[in-house]
Amino acid sequence: MKIKIQIKNRWTGSIIFEYESESNTVKESLVEAVKHGAYLQGAYLQGAYLQGADLQGADLQGADLQGAYLQGAYLQGADLQGAYLQGAYLQGAYLQGAYLRGVKIKTAMVFTGLYDYVVIPYITEENEKRIKMGCYDRSLKEWEGNFWNNESEFPNNDSFKSNQRLFAFETAKNWILLTEKYQQNEEAKVSNPGYPS
Repeated sequence: MKIKIQIKNRWTGSIIFEYESESNTVKESLVEAVKHGAYLQGAYLQGAYLQGADLQGADLQGADLQGAYLQGAYLQGADLQGAYLQGAYLQGAYLQGAYLRGVKIKTAMVFTGLYDYVVIPYITEENEKRIKMGCYDRSLKEWEGNFWNNESEFPNNDSFKSNQRLFAFETAKNWILLTEKYQQNEEAKVSNPGYPS
């Protein structure tokens, strides 16, 4: 049976892309949209099952991906600037070369379950160290200079919730430091073959 699926804009409800095929799924329709170069900015994809989807180069700026299942999705070169990712499952998603805040990612990790929001520490192609926690995307230096930037939701009051947020930040920071150390060791091995492993 042929199934027609429409991908709509989250703000206007207008149809961005439409695809029909036998046993169609949102994942199949989205992959076809990307293949056809559809402009997916603001796409409503809340809760979509997109495991392993090839979304290379997709323009998903401002897309609603809340609760979407993106495990193992291939997002190289995808533009995720302003995308709503709360509750999205991104474990194993390939983010190298994707764009957040308009900067290209060299390497990234996605943490879920550490606190209320998705945590994405990443290093840009320009070697800037950044952490996205919920809707806040800041440099590591900015986070360290003013961690308690959200007093209304996460006050610095030693509550469980505030300590969870601090734990999430420390985990992200440690991932960045570990990754940076590993990359420096790899670069040293390349430039100096006698460098110890």
